[in-house]
Amino acid sequence: MDNFNKNRLKKIEFISILLIGLIILGFSTYVFYERENVISGILRIIASPAILITDFLVIGGIGAAFLNAFLIFLFNFTLSRLLKVEINGLLIASFFTVFGFSFFGKNILNILPFYLGGILYSIYEHIDFKDIFVTISFTSALAPFVSEVAFRVDTTDTSYINAIALGIIIGFIVTPLAKKMAGFHEGLNLYNLGFTGGILGAVITSILKLFNFTITPQRIISTEYDLALKIICGSIFLTLIIIGFFINESSFKGYTTLLKDSGLKSDFVKKYGYGLTFINMGVMGFVATIFVLLLKETLNGPLLAGILTVVGFSAYGKHFKNTIPILLGVYLAGWGSSTNGFTIALSALFGTSLAPVAGVYGVVWGVIAGWLHLAVVQSIGSVHGGLNLYNNGFSAGIVAGFLLPIMEMIKDRKDKERLKYLKRKKQIYDAIIEERERMNKGD
Repeated sequence: MDNFNKNRLKKIEFISILLIGLIILGFSTYVFYERENVISGILRIIASPAILITDFLVIGGIGAAFLNAFLIFLFNFTLSRLLKVEINGLLIASFFTVFGFSFFGKNILNILPFYLGGILYSIYEHIDFKDIFVTISFTSALAPFVSEVAFRVDTTDTSYINAIALGIIIGFIVTPLAKKMAGFHEGLNLYNLGFTGGILGAVITSILKLFNFTITPQRIISTEYDLALKIICGSIFLTLIIIGFFINESSFKGYTTLLKDSGLKSDFVKKYGYGLTFINMGVMGFVATIFVLLLKETLNGPLLAGILTVVGFSAYGKHFKNTIPILLGVYLAGWGSSTNGFTIALSALFGTSLAPVAGVYGVVWGVIAGWLHLAVVQSIGSVHGGLNLYNNGFSAGIVAGFLLPIMEMIKDRKDKERLKYLKRKKQIYDAIIEERERMNKGD
């Protein structure tokens, strides 16, 4: 590496550390000013049943919620580095998604059994755990099952053991299930583990109900941290754009090429590099936040998770050209119904998992997919009792699987019509050439 590139890399690292340090310093000052007891807050988060929807900003306070999220991020990042997992778009998506859901549903303890189950599966199948690390990290969508069994469903002395055992079983069986489920929607739903988790969650919930375990969904949503979350989000997204700008040789060159990508099984890191990927992540963070603001909704734990998930998957499939049709479709569905603004906002943010539908089949189908998503997601949660945090991923999988054969049928019909048109055009052209040759011979 020449001196120019070394100096440039050092400058990028310095800017990155400075910006991230300023965000952390500002947030720490805010928490200190609010005089929160972070330790007691995180203990309340750990002991919470965590069922949908449980906003940890209410349960433990903003300091404890961010500490929980930071600990989970640190755990996943450290484990990925120890395992030497390749840093690609999907890994970045998992980091941001899991970090986001650490504000409602996931805590540093209820995710651990899934990793144990994944390790046991890797031993059983004689594969490297790093090959299924991302799958297992997404599997923590079912973390409320662990908390529910440990702290709410079973009050016996064995409740904690039962909870750990259930998490290990889920972690053990989820990888082969996820592989099979992906074929149902053929990648048109970016949240395949949400769809898998929904199927698995429905089965486990049915078993729990068979033994008279009552699962009661709840709705705990914060309203007091709106301004703080807006400042934090804006700072993070701007930081991503600035870092990406410097990595991309101090330019936005190539971003228009990224925007032409369909988003279907697209790893933006591999295809376009870190610079453009970070720029896209920052841009999409602002797009998601502005959408929530246009709906005049207050930022809270669940909406923050939705925004951060959009940001994460902007490294693997999402950009504003293929997500805005989904957002529009959800909005139009909500506009003509009695659905409240929070549900519309949350469903739209997570519904962008259907972005490849718009990218592959066009804007109109993207709007239709978004419209259907809101209709399905409001009913599908009862199937798993609210214990699958990726409920929108479950809904998106159903919508994608439902639309896929219809879209393919229409596409095939159009292709056949186009082929017939081209054949007819060729026949006419050949006839003209033949007539000209005949006339020339006649001369």
